[in-house]
Amino acid sequence: MECLDKIIGISNTECECASQDVTPDDKISKSGIYLDEVEGGLKLSAIGKIDCQDFLTKSRSARKRATDQFIESILAQYATNGGYANKFQKFDGRIGKTNHLRTLNGLSRFVGLRLRTRLLRSSSIKISSIGLIWGSEVNVSINVYKGYSQNEELSIVKTFEIQTITNIQSTHKLDEILELPLYDEKNISIDYYFVIDTSLSGFPRDNQATCSCGGMERILKSYLSIGGVQGSSLDNLRSSSDQIYSYGIYVDAKIDCTSKESICNLLELDESNTIAHAIAYKAQEFLIEEVMSSGKVNRFTMLTNEHMWGKRNHFRKEFDNRILWLAQTYPFEKINDCVGCDDSNIMYKGLIR
Repeated sequence: MECLDKIIGISNTECECASQDVTPDDKISKSGIYLDEVEGGLKLSAIGKIDCQDFLTKSRSARKRATDQFIESILAQYATNGGYANKFQKFDGRIGKTNHLRTLNGLSRFVGLRLRTRLLRSSSIKISSIGLIWGSEVNVSINVYKGYSQNEELSIVKTFEIQTITNIQSTHKLDEILELPLYDEKNISIDYYFVIDTSLSGFPRDNQATCSCGGMERILKSYLSIGGVQGSSLDNLRSSSDQIYSYGIYVDAKIDCTSKESICNLLELDESNTIAHAIAYKAQEFLIEEVMSSGKVNRFTMLTNEHMWGKRNHFRKEFDNRILWLAQTYPFEKINDCVGCDDSNIMYKGLIR
């Protein structure tokens, strides 16, 4: 999960062991917190040179496991708390119609489909395939751009090559899901453009962007607005009003709210240190267990088994306390725009100090 990647570092120490085996990545910490600086925890500076690489390997593994455990634990705690309900239904269908009658000749150089998002944190468009209905058999490049309604340049997201069949729909299944978030840190609506240069590819058929009908169409519009665009330049696309045509483009997509992504929103609430400490404590717990199972307790730590288990239990409790505090201080509906309070089940919102 990118927002939690390297939220804690492995070590920033300057001991002899570190100078040889600690990598630049090990020294990156978004929070300024390092695993081997946790009070009472196992420290790289106390490790003999012969065991340094083994200890670092265990430390990296412990950090990865701790990050995964944080995600699992906070979501489980929100599920236990309950008291919320989904505000939006999931969309699973096709954006852009496949019915068509004629080729749209004489268009502007650039044509495409624009998806304008609603501001919904923790939600994204997950595209599994992109299709074209074209007036000729040709290899078409379709560029996906990200932009905003304000005057900013479009940034390229991805380019796909699709071989078309004259007047027949051609669906290209993507090798991996193309995920397009509905929200980012700018806190303004995002425009995603699927754009084709007609000067290189010829002209599309006249399929429509939307039919304005019920069912899935209604669900789709709760997440975003859809329309065709055309212009003589990429800049002109931004100012183009939504048009009825999809210009031969359609995509198969799912849109829903991903609970996992909600965790990143906690960072925006100035809780990066709380999260980093929780992950550091859990990583120390896992690291101690790794050392205990390796049979190198005295070589690594010069501590007794009983002392080590006591430290492990202390770090586990510190982690659990922070999970409870975060989940009860920031109810799920505060970090996920797709859910709201369920009046039938009042959520307890006490604080853990």
